[in-house]
Amino acid sequence: MAPEADQLLKQGIVQYQAYIETRLIASLEAAMQSWQEALSMYRASQNSIGEGAALGNLGAAYKASGDLPQAIAFYQQHLNLAQSIQDRRGEGNALGNLGNAYYLMGEELKAIAYQKERLTIVREIQDRQSEMQTLLNLGAVYYSLEEYSQAKECFQECRAIALQLQDSRTEGLALKNLRLVSDALLDSQAANDYQQQHSSLVRKLWQAEALDFLAHAKMLGINPSEDFAKADLSGINLRSADLSNADLNHTNLSDADLTFADLSRANLESANLAGACLCNANLRDADLRGANLSRADLRTKMPRANLSGANLESANLYSAYLPNAKLVAADLSGATLSDADLSGANLSRANLQNADLKRTNLSGANVENARLIGALGLSEAMKLELKQRGAIFDDS
Repeated sequence: MAPEADQLLKQGIVQYQAYIETRLIASLEAAMQSWQEALSMYRASQNSIGEGAALGNLGAAYKASGDLPQAIAFYQQHLNLAQSIQDRRGEGNALGNLGNAYYLMGEELKAIAYQKERLTIVREIQDRQSEMQTLLNLGAVYYSLEEYSQAKECFQECRAIALQLQDSRTEGLALKNLRLVSDALLDSQAANDYQQQHSSLVRKLWQAEALDFLAHAKMLGINPSEDFAKADLSGINLRSADLSNADLNHTNLSDADLTFADLSRANLESANLAGACLCNANLRDADLRGANLSRADLRTKMPRANLSGANLESANLYSAYLPNAKLVAADLSGATLSDADLSGANLSRANLQNADLKRTNLSGANVENARLIGALGLSEAMKLELKQRGAIFDDS
């Protein structure tokens, strides 16, 4: 009977993994059925270790289904069993699962009590990996209660162990949580330091292992949509990266390869994109106010992008698509804008000195007080029209 029960236990794991990947309820229900049958067999054969595994797995399945009371019931059975057979590791696992379930139920004090009990056990049996996970879970509960000093202590202890074990993934999670705690404590300097350490860790491992940068970042607990603001991503290969809606304000992306990247609606305010390649990137509705795009390759589509006050000196905007873009007071001196579409764009007070404007579409553009001294490719008739629209062609 034991081999059949073991097979059902493994079958349930495969079915549960299928649910995690597909979110098909049928797979979750199949896993529950397999584990319930395995549980009955383990009990019939008095296999306590197998029974404990089945109980823990059933708890996880009911937790995934949203039935937290039933999940807690299975976790409690697992805890009682582990204590009766003096299985300290199983007892620790059950305590941690109960802590997580009560946290989701909004019963934070119970969650803390269970996590503290687990912490005592994992330290006793010298399970460093479980100790780190417990510290992360305990810190999360303290954070939710706005007990930031206790949360910080947990995350710092977790990070110290991660450094000892050279566990970069857990170190990354600890750094992210330390940044969040520092933000909550209004310690902007510490928050910025933790963020820089986090992004530096990703860069270091990416350079060492030549893995996909964003995939590696996510593995280390970074959310590309939120956690790259003010980070140093200079020179990084981000070809085809999905950074839509990402917060990248003040991020250093100088010389980065963003070819085909999706930066639509991204916040790139005051970002450093000097020398970056943004060829065929999607910058639709992106916020690039005050960004440094000097020497950048911007042969791409940027409808309605906000480039007010941006530095586009010597940027390559050949055939760029910029209808209705905001370029108020932008520096486009020496930029290549030949064949670009700037129809309806707001170029008021922009500096277009020595820019290449051959065949540039400026229909409907606001050029009030735009400086076009030395601009190339404009016919005399076009110059006259632009002057009448408020453009400046001399120093007077």
